[in-house]
Amino acid sequence: MLNRFWTYLLFGNRFCGLEHSSSGEEESIIVSLVKHSKKELNREFAYELKSIKEVFVKLAKNQHAYLIVNNEKVLSKTTHSNEKDIQKLVYKSFPNINLDDFYFEVLSDNNIHFISICRKDYLDLLIKNYLQQNIHITNISLGNNIISTIKTFIKEQEVFTSNSLINIEKKQIISIDKTLINKEFYDINSLRVSSTEVLSFSAAIQSILKNNNTATNLKEKHHVLLNEFKQTRFFNQFLKFSGIFILGVLLANFLLFNNYFNKVNDLQEITSINESAKQRLLVLDESVSKKQKLADDLLKSNGSRSSFYVNTIINKLPETILLLEYDYQPLIKRIKPSKPIILDSRVIKVSGRSSDSEIFSTWIANLEQIDWVNKVDIINYGLSLNRFPDFEIKIILDDE
Repeated sequence: MLNRFWTYLLFGNRFCGLEHSSSGEEESIIVSLVKHSKKELNREFAYELKSIKEVFVKLAKNQHAYLIVNNEKVLSKTTHSNEKDIQKLVYKSFPNINLDDFYFEVLSDNNIHFISICRKDYLDLLIKNYLQQNIHITNISLGNNIISTIKTFIKEQEVFTSNSLINIEKKQIISIDKTLINKEFYDINSLRVSSTEVLSFSAAIQSILKNNNTATNLKEKHHVLLNEFKQTRFFNQFLKFSGIFILGVLLANFLLFNNYFNKVNDLQEITSINESAKQRLLVLDESVSKKQKLADDLLKSNGSRSSFYVNTIINKLPETILLLEYDYQPLIKRIKPSKPIILDSRVIKVSGRSSDSEIFSTWIANLEQIDWVNKVDIINYGLSLNRFPDFEIKIILDDE
């Protein structure tokens, strides 16, 4: 029970297999995700994609995965031998190989050995590219060797993979031959799996079954990758549980002291009623004083400014124009109780009557030439039926 909990804590309940496959000139990444729950295995999805970025979109952040490299970067051979030394078998199949530059994996069934090799620099770069997309490779297999995971669960003697045909007799793998794939579907422990997905599916459940019996020089690499993933997973889980713990402490603190705070608040409320009343009186008194001072200052300032502006406007007023109203800093909205008074502070509204439209136009032009005038807008002109048309203009002042 404890071991199962620890496995769940470390890996979760979703296991992923990734196969880099090639058939002819076409390359693809086949992704299979399975969910292990209550001793049952369910396929969540399987996709055939073209890039690692597409894989990242399909998988959860920091998902662990079993990587199968089964493309043109992998060389595979089959040999029949009674030799037990794995390195000698590799050298026998690839006489001039320098094992310092290559990873190898050997699947042996009695005296039949399926040997696959791949350059270290290519595989290391591939793992790095996945890590940059927050996908953690925790185990690796080469060629079609991962098929040994499911050979006891499959009834067919001929099994197609993404790029090969595998012959199985009496649960023993007899041959693995590159071929054009024939799309087939297989029943694997009541799960329907296509020939394209069979290797990635095998990789996903290998993380659960752990029945791999291949020999490889990737073991140290596996160990390093698994430890790196455990550290990342532990850090993320630690942050998650720390957050939950802190929330729990805060909740307990709230429940423990909430009653005490309510009682204190009741006592403080009685004390604060009188204090708040006093404060409101002080605030109102201060507000009235400020408004009184503001009104006095505004009247003084507006009186001085208004006199200056009206004097200038009157001096430029032609005889054909009669002024009826002069409004400096008009109200924008009607005055309402408890609402601030909003003035159009840079505006003068002037209305009156004009008996000559040309002189009126000249007067407007003269007003616009005044250095403290920004522009003059004519609100209306000539709306009256009188012989002397009414007008209303808005003089917009420059900012000081």
